[in-house]
Amino acid sequence: MTSKWINMNILMLDEERVIVEAQDEPMIATMKKFGFTPIPCNFRNFNSFGGSFHCATVDVRRRGTLESYF
Repeated sequence: MTSKWINMNILMLDEERVIVEAQDEPMIATMKKFGFTPIPCNFRNFNSFGGSFHCATVDVRRRGTLESYF
């Protein structure tokens, strides 16, 4: 019902930690390979709504200061 690339829709918590779909073992392995700490989370049922972690957690308001990671 969604793109085969839907599991690329991840949620970065900070410079190291990333929330990924628990069943997507290739993504978990890739994140580890690049030095990130993946946090597996079951979220596959949300895919039928057309999104995943990033889409489901879009901010309405933010606190703190703007930071650039580039």
